Formats: sequence, C-alpha cells, structure tokens
Amino acid sequence: MTELAKEAFTSRNYHLAVELYERCLKQQGSGYEVLLGYGDSLAKCGRIRESIGIYSRCLAATSVPVERLKHLATALLEDMVDAAAISRRRIDASFACSLCEGTLCQPVTVGCGHTYCRNCADSAKNCRACGTKIATVSETNVLVQRLVERWWPREMEASRARHEGDILVRKGHLEQALDRYNLAVHLGECPCYLSLWRCTSVCAS
Repeated sequence: MTELAKEAFTSRNYHLAVELYERCLKQQGSGYEVLLGYGDSLAKCGRIRESIGIYSRCLAATSVPVERLKHLATALLEDMVDAAAISRRRIDASFACSLCEGTLCQPVTVGCGHTYCRNCADSAKNCRACGTKIATVSETNVLVQRLVERWWPREMEASRARHEGDILVRKGHLEQALDRYNLAVHLGECPCYLSLWRCTSVCAS
C-alpha cells in the first residue's frame, strides 16, 4: 500500500496519494516514512494546516531534515503567490485560530490535531472544528509558531496585543486593555474586534 501511495504521489495524483496514505496509517500505524509521505501529499493538495500537524508529529518523534520539508515550503510559497494576486484570506485561514479567527498566537495543537491560540484553548470545552473533547492543552507548537513569525509577523503581533487586552479586561484593567486593543487595531487586527474595543473605551471613560 505504501508503494502505491508513493507511485500516486510521483504521478502527481496527490488526492489519491492522500487516500492511500490514510489507509496505510490505519493498517500499518504511524511510521515515520508514511507520516512524511502523508504530510507531503496533504501539502500538495493545499491542505497546509493539516500537513503541518503531520510534520509536527514527525518532529516530535525525531529530527526531520530540512530538505524533507520542501513540499511544505513550496505549498506555502504558492499559497502566498496566489494570495498576493487575489486575497490574503486563504493564507490567513490556514494559520487562524478556530475559535477567535485571529492569527495564531502561541499556537497549541490539541489532541484531535486542530490548533488554537493558547489563550483560546480550553480543556473544559469541545474542539470548535470537529467537536472532539479537548482533554489536554499541549506545549506551544514550535513549528507553527516559527512559520507565523516568519511570514506574518505584523498579524501575529496584532493578535498578541488583542489577547493581552482580553486578559487585562478579565482582570478589570480596562485602560491598559484599551491600549492593547488600540495597538491591535493599528497593526490591522480584524475589524470585528472594533466592537469590543469601543465597548472597552466606554467602560474606561
């Protein structure tokens, strides 16, 4: 089955390769080479966020040579070119928190494989993407964090400022929170947070 998956990938039938690798994972378990092949196939299908989750599993088990990440790098670059010509929304969606919908800040990947901002992940709730119970919140997903820092530093800083504002609001420090929201808006944080910013402004006056 693994050989068939490799042949499908070589033939550029990436969707078939994904299906075959998924069967391999069910039948043979999550071997290193199978996971890498699956991650490569997902990247080639444009399923970047899922592929990053698979690569992260490989990195958790052992080191991955830089050259083995070439398909992920290519997919990211192609995504950026497409976004520059049309819209940046699709790229941002690949690295957006499933809960707050902002750029991932201190990303953590929960048990089901979906990724949230650390401030949004709550072990008492279900995953918003698939409904699975969030049992535990892992350490920061370093691979995702580095990619966001590298390609979207301004958006990440805006998201960080907004999260800091949310924490300050919960602590009752409204004026300080307003400063953080102001920074988030200045850096281009999604306009949907303006309502919270305005509400905080009224409370602080």
